[in-house]
Amino acid sequence: MINVDNVPIGAMKILSCYKEVKEILEGKMPAPRTMELHLSNVCNHACVGCHSHHQHQSQHKFLDFDKMKEIVTQLADLGVEGVEISGGGEPLMYPQIIPAIAFMRSKGLKVGIFSNGTLLNEELSEFLVQNLLFLRIAFDAATKETYKKIHGKDMFDQLQENLRTLVQKRAELSNDKGRRMADQKHQGLATLGAKYLVSTKNWRELTAAAEMAREIGLDYLQFKSLRNSKFTLSGEELVEAMEEGERARLIRSENFRVFGGLEKTKVIGRCFLNPIHPVIDAAGDMYLCAFYHHREDSHKIGNVYEKSFPEIWYSERHFEAVRSTVPEECAVFDCPFHEAAILAKAWIVDNEKHLEFI
Repeated sequence: MINVDNVPIGAMKILSCYKEVKEILEGKMPAPRTMELHLSNVCNHACVGCHSHHQHQSQHKFLDFDKMKEIVTQLADLGVEGVEISGGGEPLMYPQIIPAIAFMRSKGLKVGIFSNGTLLNEELSEFLVQNLLFLRIAFDAATKETYKKIHGKDMFDQLQENLRTLVQKRAELSNDKGRRMADQKHQGLATLGAKYLVSTKNWRELTAAAEMAREIGLDYLQFKSLRNSKFTLSGEELVEAMEEGERARLIRSENFRVFGGLEKTKVIGRCFLNPIHPVIDAAGDMYLCAFYHHREDSHKIGNVYEKSFPEIWYSERHFEAVRSTVPEECAVFDCPFHEAAILAKAWIVDNEKHLEFI
């Protein structure tokens, strides 16, 4: 069952892509709603279950800054609305992360970042809360011992300190409009969230982590299962972890939400939504979607150092890759489009809600 809640993540958002989905069904290629950019292949952590480990050893450490500007300009010209900066590596290790975000904002794009949060400082925090739509932090433990086991670094105390500074900066700016940047382009201060990737190593601390995130002043904690790893939950341990997830949900309050799930998502057929959210990595390779690591050859559709974004996007190779998507490969991970596809099929493909009428 798909729930409607006042959280910024969920399958219901696919309904805002009604026109894009209709174009896809007509055999056209709409511009993406969101472009995911991996600006960095370099990471300061070594997390268990990370599916980007091999990229951290790549000779392509960062996406060239001028190439990034060229791509972003093309995205804006095509009507893309949001850029999600993730990895790959740790986004905040990108040497020009502040000017990169500033350039994206200058082109009218909304920007969100997934980060481990350990490189935040006061100056960066003040900039980010004013220029991002969201910042989502990997918050995978409630104790420094478990955090070190998962992230490979003894930085849990530093993370908490950084997050408190981040929340404080947002509060200061919220109360002192004179310190805000003059042009907010119709965007408020950033939503600050935590993401908890649940595994055999940390499920027992999920509720405690939710309590900690609420106490720090974050807006939400989202949790989901680690997949395709020797640390993936199963059997009786999965059942116990699900019970822990239900306890964690009770931590919600007026200003804090806990949401997510540990159930395996269902694939209903060949994906028809991936044109809405493609990826470009730090080497310039473009992929159909974010879940490409186990099928790079079939999901790669071009390289932005060789061709422009529009040339790749509207190429026959792109159409061929979309037509050749294998549902069984999509089922390896819990892609957000699994639930979204169920809703899109019912409401848009099968037109059960007669969306042409109000």
